[in-house]
Amino acid sequence: MDKEDKELLIESYNDRFKKYGHSNDTLGWTKGKHELRYHILLTQWNLENKSVLDFGCGFGDMYNYAKNLGLKIEYYGVDLNKELILEGKKDYPDANLEFRDALESGLSRKYDYILSSGVHNFKIKDNWSFIEKTFELYNEYSLKGFALNFLSNRVDYTLEDTYHSDPVKIVELAYKYSNKIVLRNDYMPFEFTLFVDKQKEFDKDSVVYPEFSKYVTEN
Repeated sequence: MDKEDKELLIESYNDRFKKYGHSNDTLGWTKGKHELRYHILLTQWNLENKSVLDFGCGFGDMYNYAKNLGLKIEYYGVDLNKELILEGKKDYPDANLEFRDALESGLSRKYDYILSSGVHNFKIKDNWSFIEKTFELYNEYSLKGFALNFLSNRVDYTLEDTYHSDPVKIVELAYKYSNKIVLRNDYMPFEFTLFVDKQKEFDKDSVVYPEFSKYVTEN
């Protein structure tokens, strides 16, 4: 994402923030489905007592969702919009929220898992390059895996300012980082979430991952 794209993105969020305050409308989640997206991201893996980075966290609302769910995670949030982070710090003083342009400066530490919601939905000059760079960043700074959601291009129409990703192309990119991936397109018809699990160990006799060995019987 170049400087002009960043400035336009930050400006658009700040304009909505001035109008709506701490609201889903500020983040562009106008149909109120953000909690469903959080549910999908937070329930694929056992995140209990794990360090989790919410990349592009906005106000840090995922922290509050996990807390209300009773999910005990070591939550961190990072966003390049300073105004949203400052507001999030006021509303969630216990959350670890950081203002940072991670693609420019990297991250300050590694995390068990990195999750992101809505980061790739806005049309910029080169969306595919942006997606590739975030995959590289997530892979570098995650210990166990990373997950992110997308608008799908399997739709009847698209909005002028949104970017719709090809799930087949996204899966091909994911295979650069792991053979253990999950694509979920079962919760919304026109959005999907990709999970990249960095576990490489498998049972070499049965050729399955350890958690599935109990379902394999010898002849």
